[in-house]
Amino acid sequence: MSVRFCEPEVVNNNRKNTVQLLVHGVTETKLYWSGLSYPTGINGDTYSWIAYASRQGYPTLAIDRIGNGNSTHPDPVLVTQMNLEEAVLHQLVLKLKSGAGHSIFCTARAKTSQLGQAVPGRTFSRVVFVGHSYGSILGNMMATTHPTDIAAYILTGYGVSVIPVAAGLPQTVPFPAALYSATRFAGFALGYLATSSQIGRRNYLWGADGSYDQAVFLRDFTGEDVVGVGEILSITAGLKAAPAYAGPVAVITGERDEVFCLGGFCGTGPQSPQAQSCSFFPKSPNCTYNIPLGTGHMIDLHYSAQQSFKYAHDFLAQNGF
Repeated sequence: MSVRFCEPEVVNNNRKNTVQLLVHGVTETKLYWSGLSYPTGINGDTYSWIAYASRQGYPTLAIDRIGNGNSTHPDPVLVTQMNLEEAVLHQLVLKLKSGAGHSIFCTARAKTSQLGQAVPGRTFSRVVFVGHSYGSILGNMMATTHPTDIAAYILTGYGVSVIPVAAGLPQTVPFPAALYSATRFAGFALGYLATSSQIGRRNYLWGADGSYDQAVFLRDFTGEDVVGVGEILSITAGLKAAPAYAGPVAVITGERDEVFCLGGFCGTGPQSPQAQSCSFFPKSPNCTYNIPLGTGHMIDLHYSAQQSFKYAHDFLAQNGF
């Protein structure tokens, strides 16, 4: 598994042993968390969750999920499924909290490493899970399956129903990545798919006109990664109530998120998918939600990104993190 661990620019003794585990969605990589590039994102730090967290004193660990980015690409149908990915994350969290096994190190603007370089003495007392889209559903599954692993969840681009997911996905025209772009995805098994329709990806993942920079959208489209067929088929395994999880949860899903809201109109009240998400965490002492207006599925890449980052980190501070 390829990962990037960054120590914060600002030292905060109350946060130095609380790591944010950043888990991206489908057709993205860990670059999603740093503004689609590294060490400096597109338009500087405007769209970088990592940079914002760094200035608040939080270490971050951004991963390429199995089957994405620089991580291994096993069988996309039989292996890259939600159950396996959740099990891998569970083991990673245990290592982060115990200090055993493997870890990696980089500064906020230095280098990236493969999991496997030991960093003596680095142990984390708390892990905050920050997910986006499929990554958030993996977080949901962790809360259900291993309810004591994570101290707090921030689930972005998240909802509790797969009906909108299934309804909107075909417009992106998923196509075998190796056939869609033989140069970028040479050697990939045909079960790894890319979204081949620029208009479809725009309508499915991006918000209202004027809510994002067209150049950022084009950077995302031309630099997209893949999704395994097994991930699509196993997604419902993660959307279940987590009755034993007893930590705080924040949900951030855009008002125009077509992935989790039919027709791309989520609403803003207690009947919105964002508000209904809290029903999955009945023991949470503080489950809250935020709905950035006009914003689509790609929370970190809209003009509202900085407001979303602030909401998430204010939530952590308010809950003692």
